[in-house]
Amino acid sequence: MLVTFAKSQQMTVEERRRRRFSEEFRKDQVARFERGEVTIVELGRLYEVRSASVRGWIAEYGKIGLPDPIVIRSSKDVDRVKDLEKENTRLKAALGDQYMRVVYLEELVKLAQKELGPDFEKKPDPIANKYSSLSRSS
Repeated sequence: MLVTFAKSQQMTVEERRRRRFSEEFRKDQVARFERGEVTIVELGRLYEVRSASVRGWIAEYGKIGLPDPIVIRSSKDVDRVKDLEKENTRLKAALGDQYMRVVYLEELVKLAQKELGPDFEKKPDPIANKYSSLSRSS
């Protein structure tokens, strides 16, 4: 649950208008945005600042810049964006699974080398070698 800055400080409207955020504070908030901890809208709500102001901070202090806007012209575009987001999520999950598998297999090889000695090697697969030489010559 986000508690807004103004509510926690009980600021008046006039105080909110006159306040200024330090450069260090703005840089810290941009860093939080770039790490993915908060969105632009969340920062605006949290500190009761316009999203345009937060975007200005990101443009000025950010290392990765603002994300490109997604322009939606029709309902087909909305469906397409949703489909792409689902596919992106699915592919990220698949990539994570593959990474975990690689880490597991690397650790398994290390364990086998430890248990079986430094001479441990995977035996060459004659079938795989046969096909790999064919694909190189193509």
